[in-house]
Amino acid sequence: MRARWLWWGIGAGVAAWLLWMTLRPNQAVAADLSPLTRPAAALGFSPYLLIDLAGNVFVFVPLGATLVLALAGRPAGRRLGLAVLLGAGFSLSIELVQAALPARVAQPGDWALNTLGTAIGALTGWLAERAIRREVVS
Repeated sequence: MRARWLWWGIGAGVAAWLLWMTLRPNQAVAADLSPLTRPAAALGFSPYLLIDLAGNVFVFVPLGATLVLALAGRPAGRRLGLAVLLGAGFSLSIELVQAALPARVAQPGDWALNTLGTAIGALTGWLAERAIRREVVS
């Protein structure tokens, strides 16, 4: 029971970080990510494509992992589905707020990629928990 509260706390911290990342002006986010995108751009990759694909997917992986761990005690399918649903709802909230901010752009594609990242994180967290439990039992 105590571990679930810990995971909910970590999940809240991840959500706060995601809000900070996603609600700042696009120019500030691009400037912060330039040390990561500059080398890729030198190789011919679009920095905007990298930010859109990698950024929207990978930044939501920790949220999915913490949600599935916080939802321990439920059947696996329900945990995974609920974690993805919560992440999708959170992402939708972010996109709706971004639509009202002049320095941000809301895109349905971002919501889909964020939800994919949440799903990857939830599956990864669930598989890691299973592997650790099997290791402890044997």
